[in-house]
Amino acid sequence: MVILAFEAIIMAAEMGVKADPTVWLPLLDEHRLTALAHDTVMEGTLRPDLTPEHPEVVEQLDAWPGRAYLNDVDGRVEVLLVYQPKDEPRSIPWLPALLFLATLVTTLGSGAMLQGVDPFATAFFEWGSLRLPYPTSIDFAALERGLPFAIPFLVVLLLHEFGHYLAARWHGVRASLPYFIPFPPYYSVIGTMGAFLRLRGPSVKRRVLFDIGASGPLASFVASVPLFVYGLTQSRVIPGSASAATPFLVLFFDQPVWLGSGLGTSALAAAAGVDAFGSDPILLHPLALVGWLGLFVTALNLLPLGQLDGGHILYAQRGHGQERLARLFLGALLLLGFAWKGWWVWAVLVLVIHRGGVGHPPLLQPEPELDRVRNGLAWALIAIFLSCFVPVPIRL
Repeated sequence: MVILAFEAIIMAAEMGVKADPTVWLPLLDEHRLTALAHDTVMEGTLRPDLTPEHPEVVEQLDAWPGRAYLNDVDGRVEVLLVYQPKDEPRSIPWLPALLFLATLVTTLGSGAMLQGVDPFATAFFEWGSLRLPYPTSIDFAALERGLPFAIPFLVVLLLHEFGHYLAARWHGVRASLPYFIPFPPYYSVIGTMGAFLRLRGPSVKRRVLFDIGASGPLASFVASVPLFVYGLTQSRVIPGSASAATPFLVLFFDQPVWLGSGLGTSALAAAAGVDAFGSDPILLHPLALVGWLGLFVTALNLLPLGQLDGGHILYAQRGHGQERLARLFLGALLLLGFAWKGWWVWAVLVLVIHRGGVGHPPLLQPEPELDRVRNGLAWALIAIFLSCFVPVPIRL
């Protein structure tokens, strides 16, 4: 099976041209329509007397305002057209903007609390043994103390999500802007549960799925490595006892929070000249913490489960073999839960999101396989995952 180089990818909404699939009917030997949540897909095969280079086919490809994919399978040319049956009204993305602003406040609060400052004048509701913190006011001057942490951390998260967004737009797959998830800084050292975006169009080919899945982790990894290395040079070794499993330390309201290390962070610590690694506690500079978090977020997203980034990448590379490998990895994650119970939480969360499974849904055009460059990049991402993975991320 050889993929044809002839492929048209144009967004109908951007061109303002209504897609009319009936113009393709005279060129097709057979066809089928499938209605999806936001798009309609027409699948068919070219008439035996036509080729992708035929003037009639070229004319329709040039004029088609949606996405068009042609694929040669055993001498027959498959045609797959993706289009919107009706125009979607444009609206101002209020929700992503408001969530981002809320996350800015919560991450600033966490950053300030990492500096030992409470910008929210926290009080506590007590009921028996239950003690729940809540804010009573906001001190903007104190909130500014969180800038060295919050701004670079949000930049790393934005780079990750916009890596996905730009890759999707490049391939003509509609995607939402990132939705950030704010979280009260009293209950979270970092003030957020991350961010996500929604793909509003189908991923048709393996290479499209791979590019969208790989772009986010690559962006966050490239941004996080220099932040972590530079931050380590600004960090302090303090008296005390540490272990190679959890050598890093941050203070949250003067309470110690130990952070773990994996293969990559250990190698980067050695590259940064940290001599006391694994013996004395390393009190992380805010930029080192941001770099550590960026690497950890990269590893979490590269878990090869379901429709996480790692699931996208593994399915693009292995096809249906992804589900078998994902089940094996889920079992390993459950065993790791005895070292850090948070892995059990992640396993349950993944199973709930994917309705009890860890397999990736099939693509509309599963062939051909990835080219050599993308396949090599997939192996590089597997290596990145193994280097960023931290068996025991946090110890209180």
